[in-house]
Parts: sequence; C-alpha cells; structure tokens
Amino acid sequence: MDHLYGNVQGNKTDERHRGPASQTTVSTKALIPLLIVGLALLFSLAALGTMTYLYANKRSDEQKKYALLEARYKNLSADLNDTAKCGCRVCPEGWIHHRGKCYLFPSSKKNWEQSRDHCITLGGHLAIVNDKQEQDFLVAKSNQVSHWIGLNDLAVEGQWRWVDSSSLSDTKAVFWFDRSHLNGTDEPDNWKKEDPSGENCGCISFRGDWHDNSCKMMKKFVCETLATY
Repeated sequence: MDHLYGNVQGNKTDERHRGPASQTTVSTKALIPLLIVGLALLFSLAALGTMTYLYANKRSDEQKKYALLEARYKNLSADLNDTAKCGCRVCPEGWIHHRGKCYLFPSSKKNWEQSRDHCITLGGHLAIVNDKQEQDFLVAKSNQVSHWIGLNDLAVEGQWRWVDSSSLSDTKAVFWFDRSHLNGTDEPDNWKKEDPSGENCGCISFRGDWHDNSCKMMKKFVCETLATY
C-alpha cells in the first residue's frame, strides 16, 4: 500500500510540473495567427503609405506643370494684347520683319522663275528694293551670297521692271555695279557668252550691288510680303 501510494503521489507531482509548460505551448501557438495578422496589417499600412506618398508627389508634379502652362498662357495672352494695343505688325514664322515688311531667305537654290513662283506660293513675291535702307538690309542678311530679287527685263530688253510691274524710275532706287573705275562695262551688260538669250534677271551680288544674270542660273533668293497687324 505504501508503495502504491507513493506511485500515485509521484504521478501527481509529475503532472503538476508538466502543467505550466503545456499551457505555455498552447499560448504560443495561439499567438502565431495574431502575429501573422499583425505583420500583414503592418505591411498593408506600409504599402498604403508608399502609395499615398507616390500619389501626392505625382499630384504635386501635375500641379506644377499646370501652373507653368497657365503662366505661359497668361504671358502669351498679354503679349497678344500688347501687340493688338500697339498696332505692331507681325510676320509669318521664319520670316524677318523690317520696316513693315517681312523677308524670307530660303536655303535652297532655284532659277529666277522658280524663285518667283516659290515666293508666290508662300504668299509673297521676290523682293522689291525701294530705297537704300532696304538695299542695305538685304545686303546685310544675304551674308555675301548672291540672291535673286524681283527685277527683270524679260518683256522688253533694257526696260527693267519689278515683279509688281513697277519700273526703276518709279522706285528711284538703282544699285547696279559700276565698272567705270575698272574701265569695264557697267551692269546690266546683258552678257551672252554663257546664255545666248542674254542676262535678263537681276540679283544682289556677293559684293552687295546689282548684277544682271542668266535667268537659268541657280541662286538663293529673297521673298517679301507685307507684315500684318
């Protein structure tokens, strides 16, 4: 009996010692799902914070771009209003304004008739020189390269006219090359060595004076049109 009683007491003692360990194991297992849920919430919050930050930055960039476009629009509107108020004249894009007229210096080379027609398609005509100030402007912009102008005597030899049918006596502006100091013939000389039909079209030479040349020659050219309000 004593032996049996001792075994029973021993078993109860073992059970008391095992009790807390078993409870700890159960409690730990119960915490694992909570820990997983907590981590998931933490990552979700971090992702949400990142998305919010990126969205805020993107919105800020868009607001800056909008503000910049709005400022440019206001500046452009102000410029247009100023132009309307002052009665300023404007030229098509790429043309150069000078004293109420617009001038274009295309980079391509054409013969005289092609140059004339090209200027017409652009809404203008080959340049007409009315005075020394206009001549000096064209010379400066020609960069020492020969350019066709709207001068010719195709209708009647020796009677030089502009493309608008006005004559040199109408404009009273004449800048033919003078060879008198070289004991040579002044321009226009209607030289026929290269073209039997003669030289019937006028150009501004690389020196800045006028020459008559064969209309078949390929040259740069100057277009002209009136500036608009």
